[in-house]
Amino acid sequence: MATALTSNWLHVDIGEETPLLLSTLSSCMTLSDVQCDGYMRLLAADISLEEDDEPSAKLKVFRGLKLKQEQSLPGIPTAIESLYIDETEPKTPVIAVAIAESVLFYRHMKPYFKYTVPALDAEELELEVWRKLPVMKAETHDELLQLLKDVDHAKLSRKTQRLLQLSGEERESFIETHKDSPVGRVGNIVAMCCLKRVSSSPNPPSHLVLATDTGRVFVLEPQGFNLVYQARTCSYETAVPSLISVHGTYETDFCIVVGTRNGGVYLLRKANNEGQEILKMSTALTGLLLLPVDQTIVVTTMEQRYLCYSKRGKLLYQVQLEAQPVCILPLMLAHLGLTLVAVALQGGVVKFFLQRYLVDEFVLPETVAAMLYGRMGMEDHVLTLTTQSGEMFIKILRRVTRFETDVVAAAAAANKSATKSQRIADVSILDKPKKSSIFVEQAAREKLKAKASYGSFQVELWRLRHTAARATIDAINSSESTISGDLTHAPVKLSAEVCGSGPAFRLYLTVQNLSTFKMASNLVVLLHADRRHYTMSQSMARLPSVLPGIPLRVDFEVMAVLDPLDKLPPGSLTPDNSQIRVMLLKTGQSKPLIAAAVAMPQSEAAF
Repeated sequence: MATALTSNWLHVDIGEETPLLLSTLSSCMTLSDVQCDGYMRLLAADISLEEDDEPSAKLKVFRGLKLKQEQSLPGIPTAIESLYIDETEPKTPVIAVAIAESVLFYRHMKPYFKYTVPALDAEELELEVWRKLPVMKAETHDELLQLLKDVDHAKLSRKTQRLLQLSGEERESFIETHKDSPVGRVGNIVAMCCLKRVSSSPNPPSHLVLATDTGRVFVLEPQGFNLVYQARTCSYETAVPSLISVHGTYETDFCIVVGTRNGGVYLLRKANNEGQEILKMSTALTGLLLLPVDQTIVVTTMEQRYLCYSKRGKLLYQVQLEAQPVCILPLMLAHLGLTLVAVALQGGVVKFFLQRYLVDEFVLPETVAAMLYGRMGMEDHVLTLTTQSGEMFIKILRRVTRFETDVVAAAAAANKSATKSQRIADVSILDKPKKSSIFVEQAAREKLKAKASYGSFQVELWRLRHTAARATIDAINSSESTISGDLTHAPVKLSAEVCGSGPAFRLYLTVQNLSTFKMASNLVVLLHADRRHYTMSQSMARLPSVLPGIPLRVDFEVMAVLDPLDKLPPGSLTPDNSQIRVMLLKTGQSKPLIAAAVAMPQSEAAF
């Protein structure tokens, strides 16, 4: 494998002996550690749309640049995602493939589970017609079907749509065959992405966000395969999603931005089950991103424009492109503290934007059809591109790369004639925002009154510490129970037993999983006591996974502190401070699942 330097990217020479041909989309490519060996492999759906054969697809797994495994898929996928469904070690990823109305889950590249999105209730008129069709004469069928033609075609079930397309001779056999089948609308999945559940660690458990062509958006919890969130894209019209982008975590708050086929962009939040229209474009969208840093929405349109909007629909800036945009991709460069947006144009040009500024570009022999960025193999910053003919290109970001914006060149390009192609459009000097003016005035006041400002800062600092301490006490007090009340995890029960007469005690804790199907994992037991009265050789223990119905018992050695002269408990020992607080914690959470106080018996004298 040879490499050649191309601008800020190292081009990986695949070689002409075994060319990699892959016909796919950006949504049908992902990177995953499928073998749990720390080596990230490329997974892609190779879609075949030849005229002679029926459309088909294969799920291919590449180790580096070599094809290691392939598996036929039962249909044409719309998206592929790699996610973790639990926190058990070793973490094994699950591959989710969205095909039609179902999501196929693969574990170790073997079929694991199949989930089908719920069907919508059919129209009352359609149900009534299907009740009459099998029992009425064939001469009256035309009148009944004429009633269905007046209904919106998208609101009819698939078997009704098929019935309306048949001729009179074929209708009788079709009605006889499908008269007992359920009448309902099942939407096809048109977009899918992952939503982290609670943590921002590299491999946290995630939920799946599904968007269907009926205008519905679902959040699927893959551990129990339950729907935890349902919403409509638009309440007053049928808005069919085509693109989605997600930011946030499910346990705290999240935002889902949905781009529709008619050019609308809608925003969904956790607290709402209906989308809020942000903007409406006159042409269709070719790309949609919700950038995680500044929470702005980036779109590319068929009008050869690259636009950025706020969540309220305000246009922040726009860039006129030289050719039609095909696809866009976010590049999270954590080591540089930057987030770039890669835009692939017709003709093979790939541009990289930092906000409105063009910071890099390169050209490929033909138009790019799909892009994927992330850790591949042992390299962290790998950009995989596939062209419309199926040729694959691999580029690695140089470690010494620095993306810098050329503001002077951008301003000069903005002052040129509008007839010429501009590198950056709509570049103008912005007025100072109101918040920036307030900040400058505040900084000037602090310089004039430095002593008073420092005193005010110290007061606020101590107030913050007091608020944090109070919040900690409230969190512990709110968890004082023997059964956990967190509905997002398996319910756990904690019981305690103290054995011994002193000064050596043995504290036994029994943890029981009350769930019937969930496994309680990553639990930690923490003990806290007054050191003047009790000492413990071990105050924390990490628990193994607790299976449903099988209690887990752990023990701790507790020593009572006695007066060295008379070998009796100290006089400061009272019933209030002769307690040991037991807290059951979940890894990654600050609030305890269970907090309980264990009253210790009076210790005997050590004679």
